[in-house]
Formats: sequence, C-alpha cells, structure tokens
Amino acid sequence: MKRLLMLAMAVALLATVHSVRAWNNIGHATIAVIAERNMTPEAKEKCRGYLKHTLPYHASWMDYWRNCKGFEETNYWHGIEVDAENQQFAGDTRNAAFQIKRICKQMKKYRRLKDSIVCDNLKYLIHMVGDMQCPTHMKYTEEPALKQRSVLQKDKKLGFHSFWDAAIGYYNKGMKADEIAAKYDTLTDAEKAAICAGTPDDWAKQNAEEMREIYTLMPMGSEITTLPKESHARMKEITTRQMLRGGYRLANILNQIFSK
Repeated sequence: MKRLLMLAMAVALLATVHSVRAWNNIGHATIAVIAERNMTPEAKEKCRGYLKHTLPYHASWMDYWRNCKGFEETNYWHGIEVDAENQQFAGDTRNAAFQIKRICKQMKKYRRLKDSIVCDNLKYLIHMVGDMQCPTHMKYTEEPALKQRSVLQKDKKLGFHSFWDAAIGYYNKGMKADEIAAKYDTLTDAEKAAICAGTPDDWAKQNAEEMREIYTLMPMGSEITTLPKESHARMKEITTRQMLRGGYRLANILNQIFSK
C-alpha cells in the first residue's frame, strides 16, 4: 500500500512538471513494443513472468519513481554527459550507459537474485536503453547554453528538450504505439544486428557524435511550424532511427540475459 501511495504522489508531481524529461509515454511505449516484437519467445516469457505485465506497461516507470524518496539517484541515469570529443567522463557512474552495463552484469546471474530485484532491473533497462537514444539525452558539457535552448510552436515558447521528448508522437500523430512499431519495424535481420553491435559505451559515442546535428536543424527561437520541409523530413528520420535503435538494442539485451 505504501508503494502504491508513493507512486500516486509521483504521478501527481510529474503532472505538474512543464517539461517531460525523457521520451514521453507514447515514445517509451513504442520502443518497448518494438523490443517485444524482436524478442525470443523465451525472453518474452521470462520478462512477463517477472514483470507480471508487458514491457510497454512498465516503459515509463522510471519517470514516475524518480520523484519518490529513495529513488533520487536514478534522476541521473536517464542521459549521458560527454566532452567536446564526444567521450564520456572517466569514472562517471551516474549515467545511462554505466547503469545499463552494471545491471546487465548483475543479471547474468538473475536466477540467484530476488524476483523483486530482477523485476526492478528489467524496468530500469526498459526505460534507460530507450532513453539513451533520445536526441537531447546527450549532454554536451562544453556547450552549457544548449540546456536553455528553446523554440516556438505557434508562437508559444517550447523547450528544445520538450520537442524532442515528444517527437515520436509529433511525427506520428493519431497513431498508437503498436501501430507506430508495426509501421517502422521493417529492417532486415542484418540491419538489426548492425544496430545492436557494440556496447552501451559504443552506442553513447555514436549518439553523441550524431546528435549535434539536431541543433543545426532547429535554430534557437525558430518557429517549428514554419521550418523547411527538408528540416522536418530530417528530424523525422532521426527520430525514427533513434526509436528503432532503442527497440532493437533493448530486445538484444533481454534476449542475451534470458538466453540460458
């Protein structure tokens, strides 16, 4: 009962926040659906056994619990800070890549863990693997002004981060998570394998190198509705690519964990 009350308080608090600090609910749900579409039957059965529900159901769990007492540290696990060379800072443990690696190592012996720990670890992975693909979750510390960047949407100020958090829904208006997943989950096995190659650190560096582009596509103070069609086409392409990366990489991690 206490846990449920804490969750209710967290939901209420989150509702008062002007800017969602991750892919929004539809974004995280879509990534989780893509993951389920690419998981082995064994992995899906194991996840359902521990979670007592689907991956999409728990996809935004971290965004609610981050506001609860005892979970404050997880606020730092949603993104990754890099330097001017797109490298993570040595010894930095408060980021998504490090925490994903930590949990994957622990989950190699998941049978020896309490079911509650396995369940929470899965919820963390479902969220963080998707979150680290979000374009604005790469934090460029040598450019602090990017944190305050904003644009306009129909003359109303909108946080740059807020736009990208909602980009999956923005470019797929009126569609549900399973519909978006079915539309874009069309890559070949070889293409999926290429996306999943490497480690969370490799993925972080790749994203850090590529995500600088988004700041050139949306100049500070620009009106979203009047941006060139070419800019929107490219932003949709980036959004779709990052969404698929999140889904395929999550599926790959879970398949590996439950392969035995």
